[in-house]
Amino acid sequence: MRKIFVNVDGSSHGSPGEAAIGILVTDEKGQVLGQESKLIGRATSDVAEYKALLDGIRLALALSPDEAVFLTDNQVVANQVNGFYQVREPHLELLNRNALDLLSKLPRWRVNFVEREINHPAHRLAEQAFRERSRQERERADLTREIGYLLDGLPVDELRRLVAYVRSLRP
Repeated sequence: MRKIFVNVDGSSHGSPGEAAIGILVTDEKGQVLGQESKLIGRATSDVAEYKALLDGIRLALALSPDEAVFLTDNQVVANQVNGFYQVREPHLELLNRNALDLLSKLPRWRVNFVEREINHPAHRLAEQAFRERSRQERERADLTREIGYLLDGLPVDELRRLVAYVRSLRP
């Protein structure tokens, strides 16, 4: 494979706050080769962006391209990885070092800052992780409410047997 493009985005709802990453890998013709959308826990936007970049590099390495172009809408991270900005925060320094170590395994690479509109596919994937979590939380709340209605009025002995059965299902 000659050249791939890896759009990466780390999103944080609050900084720090609940964070997610989105990654889209395409070839020179724009065909999707891979993507990722996942929650990463609590993080700042810069940490989330670095984690998106790290996962994006891992996806790129698995494809063994001749060249990988990473696109991010986080100018600080792009400039830190490219050596234009000094990394001052210790936790970002570790992430930066990890990114550079992984990047060194690629034959040719570059990290480009792009406007958010250009990086929208990766941002959309990061936001998808938040939406999926919200959908699962709503579904869980609905099921919990339904179970409450079903259990209301059952005799205590039946409830105890039910609890024992549910416990037997857990690993």
